[in-house]
Formats: sequence, structure tokens, C-alpha cells
Amino acid sequence: MTATPLDRIARYLESLRPESLDQLADHYAEGIDFRDPVNTGHGLDDLRTIFDDLFKQLQDVRIEVTRRAGDDAHGFLRWTMRYDFRGKPRELEGTSHFTFAPDGRAASQHDFWDAAFGVYAEFPLVGATLRGLRRLVRVKP
Repeated sequence: MTATPLDRIARYLESLRPESLDQLADHYAEGIDFRDPVNTGHGLDDLRTIFDDLFKQLQDVRIEVTRRAGDDAHGFLRWTMRYDFRGKPRELEGTSHFTFAPDGRAASQHDFWDAAFGVYAEFPLVGATLRGLRRLVRVKP
């Protein structure tokens, strides 16, 4: 059975390491459109810059794909990214939506995850403010 484009990109993301970034063009189209809650990029050079920065900011990054759905044209991956930040282990859950070029490489990747508590809460004043707001707006059963 031949692997689908979604299977191939899932395997690549699970093996993503600084040394595997040289293989980006094998999995992403030249004009890749990338978006997540904090980054936007167009093209392989931008994507490389975004991933390079990820590995500079975070240590021991590991992505585990937990669910997938789609076809040869588009698909969704549910994933958990585990990493160390400031000497502490962290975990971030998210979803990526992909569209695929006719050659099977990703033409777009739009990532969805909670930036408020996945990134911004790491900053002392911002984190305290976000936690306070969360308590204020939380539904109390």
C-alpha cells in the first residue's frame, strides 16, 4: 500500500529535528503557505527560518501525531509537541490543516494551538494576567 501525502508529512513531522530540515523540499512545495498563531511564512526559506527558530528557542522537541484524517488533496493532523523550555518539560497540543500539491508535497500548513497558554503565559506578567482573566471569565457550574 502506498503512503498518502498525509502519511508522509505526518512521518516527517514526527522525525523533525534540526538535521532533518535539509529535507524540507522533499515534503513541502516551493511556495508553501505556513501559518500558526505566532508565525506566517511563504516559501521554503521562510519555513526553514521558522523551524530553525523553533529549535533555537526550544530544546528536545518531539512531535507525536495522534490522529489524522484526509485524502490526497487535504488533511488534518492532531498532534502533541513535547519540548523543554527554560529547563522545564512542556507539552502543547494542536491541529494542522494541510493542502497538498499534485506531486504530494504540502502546499499549505495552517497550525492551530493555544498561543495564550502555549507561549504567552511563559512571560511572568503576561502569564499572571492571562491566568487572572481565565479565572474571571470561566463558567462556574
